[in-house]
Amino acid sequence: MSSQIVTVAAAAAGAALGLLVLASTPAQAQFGREPTACMEIATGYAERLAQLGEVAPLIETQAEALRALDEIAAREDVEPFDRLQEAEALLRGRDLWDAARNIRRVVRALDNASAVVAGWRGLYCPSARPTIGAGLEGQERCDALSATFVDQLRIDNPSPQELRERERREAERQTILKARITRTDRDDLLELWDIRTDAYDTLKTLERALVLQEAGETLLERVRSAGCVNGESS
Repeated sequence: MSSQIVTVAAAAAGAALGLLVLASTPAQAQFGREPTACMEIATGYAERLAQLGEVAPLIETQAEALRALDEIAAREDVEPFDRLQEAEALLRGRDLWDAARNIRRVVRALDNASAVVAGWRGLYCPSARPTIGAGLEGQERCDALSATFVDQLRIDNPSPQELRERERREAERQTILKARITRTDRDDLLELWDIRTDAYDTLKTLERALVLQEAGETLLERVRSAGCVNGESS
């Protein structure tokens, strides 16, 4: 009986020692990742954003389309069905049709931001530092810069102006639902509202894409400046 107790105690002590060693081992050694793996998650996505090309012209095109759609919706002297038809014709216009493919590419790229954040967490990469990369050198600095970029992907706080605009648009929808109009007119106005809301959401996505694209360019410049190129740090 006493020998069993000793055996169990020894096993428990061994397990505790193993946990202590694991806790004191650097993350990359624990999980067998390459030293540059975290940085490459961030820089790879930054490069993808850079490959999207100029986003500003797409923002301008989308903003003009949204203004036109809102103007169409505001014409209360025109029947709802006719307004809806005019809005759909606008979306089929040459300018928007040409820009649509590039806009979809940008939207798809931003949809993948959550996968980048998940990959960063999955490799137990470092958290963002308040000081970013100040006081650090080599790969450690590059990882800190990358962590800050990934944090920007994770956090998307709408501005007060955007929140007010979304509230205004939702109030407009509620007005349509409560209006004393025919069911057909209500359906047409709600469909027009959906078109305008999609256009607004797309505009906000493009604006965020531009911000992240610029942040990605800054990351790539700073990583190169720190000497972290092709997995090597100075």
